[in-house]
Amino acid sequence: MNRTSVTYGKRGRLNETNSGIRQTAPTFGKAKHGTFMEKAGGHITVESDGEMFAARLLSIDPRVSSFQPQPFTVDLIDQRLLLTTEARSTAWRRHYRAEGPKFYTPDFSVVHMDGLRYSLEVKAEGFEGDELYQEKIELARPVLAANNYPLRTVVFPKNTAHPIRLNAHLLKQAAQQIHTYFDEDLVERVCQRCGDEPTTMLQLCKDLQLMPGLIPILLVKGVLSADLARFQIKGALPLTLGFGDLNHLCLIEEVVQ
Repeated sequence: MNRTSVTYGKRGRLNETNSGIRQTAPTFGKAKHGTFMEKAGGHITVESDGEMFAARLLSIDPRVSSFQPQPFTVDLIDQRLLLTTEARSTAWRRHYRAEGPKFYTPDFSVVHMDGLRYSLEVKAEGFEGDELYQEKIELARPVLAANNYPLRTVVFPKNTAHPIRLNAHLLKQAAQQIHTYFDEDLVERVCQRCGDEPTTMLQLCKDLQLMPGLIPILLVKGVLSADLARFQIKGALPLTLGFGDLNHLCLIEEVVQ
């Protein structure tokens, strides 16, 4: 009897996603976390919910021009950046007998519109790392700073109802829906209704017969403004006219240690 050979355990089409210098481990046919991020150059893979959270914040932040997951590795012994997988493999063969921390790979590199650059480490709240991890970070920090990528650490809130956790997801979705649902007539109606008076999401939707899903789109476009670090995007959210200002989308500092 003929049998068809089937291979399991390898993630297909990896070359179409960007997982950076350190490849994400295969997970039975698909990456653990994959998504499309225009500022990251297309489809990317990340290794945790915390990294996905940070990627969403970077994606909606108007200051960020681009970011990359697993961008490079710091050689902690030679104190330099390794920019390719080949360079990392060569350094590993050279240092494999050395004791102590050898390498560190940040979760993201980030470039702002004004040229500011930094690297980003993502940790889950309550799991910020042991002594060995802290030693590795302290060895990597001056190397990253010397290469104009100072290290910042984002802490992923453990509270599943944390406003920034929930809002980041909704705002990222809204940014992908702008071309479908956004139009100038909607802007005019919202501006006429709000004027100089603050309102709530519930009241605005009721007065204009709007779907609640339109509010994140109006926030992403700067038509509306809100304190998104402290209030969830739901009925009680206080809203004012944004006049095109997008500062309310600059949320990453709220979760940086």
